[in-house]
This record gives sequence, C-alpha cells and structure tokens, in this order.
Amino acid sequence: MAESGKWSCERCRWGRLRQLEEKLENAMKQIEELKRKNSALEDQLRGAVARSDTVQRQQDAECLVLGDSIIRNVQDEHMRVQCFPGIRTEQLQRVIDNRDLGAPDTVVIHVGTNDLRRTGNLDYVMGDVYALVKKAKTKFPQATLVLSGVLRCRDVSWRRIGALNDRYDWVARSLGVTFVDPNSWIEDWDFGRDGLHINSSGARKLGQLYSRVCDFGGRVQNRNE
Repeated sequence: MAESGKWSCERCRWGRLRQLEEKLENAMKQIEELKRKNSALEDQLRGAVARSDTVQRQQDAECLVLGDSIIRNVQDEHMRVQCFPGIRTEQLQRVIDNRDLGAPDTVVIHVGTNDLRRTGNLDYVMGDVYALVKKAKTKFPQATLVLSGVLRCRDVSWRRIGALNDRYDWVARSLGVTFVDPNSWIEDWDFGRDGLHINSSGARKLGQLYSRVCDFGGRVQNRNE
C-alpha cells in the first residue's frame, strides 16, 4: 500500500507540474498576443498623430502670391496676395529683395504682362524672370516656388504669349521650380471688357488654381484633362 501510495503521490505531483507548465505556456501565449495588440495600437496611434500633424501643418500653411494687377482680386483660404499694379519683372525683383514678406510655405509669382507690352525681345523678359526666380529662391529658401505663366490678352497674339510661356517653362525647369500655365484654366468669358484683366469669375478660377498649386486643394491638372 505504501508503495502504491508513493506511486500515486508521485503521479499527482507530475500531473500538477504538467498542469502548471500548460498554464505557464498559455500565459506566455497571452502575453505575446497582448504585445502584438499593443504594437498594433501603437502603430495606429503614431499614424493618427502623423495625420493630425499633417492636417495642422496644412491649416497653418500659407501661400504668398506676388504679381501685377492681374492677381488683384484673386483670393482663397490660406492665401496672401501682394498685388503691384503696373509692375515689371525687374521691379518685382527689387520688391522681393527689399520687403519683409514673411516666411510662406509656397510662393506663386505672376508677372510679365507689362514686360510683354513694353519690349519686343522675349529673351530680355526671360533673363529678367530668371533673375527674379533666383532672387526668390534666395529670399524664401524653405518655400516651394511656383512660376505662373502670362495670361493671354486681347492685343497680344497667342503665338507671342505661347513663346513667352515656353521661356518661363524653361526657366522653371532650369532652376528647379514649378511652372503652371493659367491659360488652360481661364476661359475667354473670364476676362473683363478691356481684354486684359480677369473678372470675378476669372479671379475665382485663378485662386482655385493657385490653391491647388499650394497643395490646399489636391493635384494640379490641366482643365482639359
């Protein structure tokens, strides 16, 4: 009986050890599962924080639009417009050099209409635009720079407008900035009676284009796409 009792107790002891091992194994599995879930929650939290930071940066971002009287009535959320009626490219360069224009996230430059009407040599205008963009890159080293093409006008041929905008495109590619041609966004009925300045409809469309360029409204695309 003693032998039998001893054997029985030994068997119970090993049985209890086996049960404890199984419980420990299950506990370890539960710990690993909790670690996995915690890791997933941390990833979700980091993603939520990153999205929140992105939204906040977009809310705080500012787009500065500099140019001649064409942009006078252009406006949109997060957009600050500095309009200088009658200004030429070389004059805008001095404005950028001498004025405190803050630290915008994006700078859109629209100038050249008055140069186009005053000179016959488009290469002179291109040279001034090249110098202007270089000055802007120095003035706003952290900003995204956008060079806006010249809008068509009644007393200048389409061929001449296109030739100048081709030069603008070359300047932009050479200096690593973005070029956008607003002529694909502005319709004929978006101009005022003088055939030069845009009306309220044109100003709204130009504002929408610049807003997209400043990344407040999605990808910029040609209206004909």
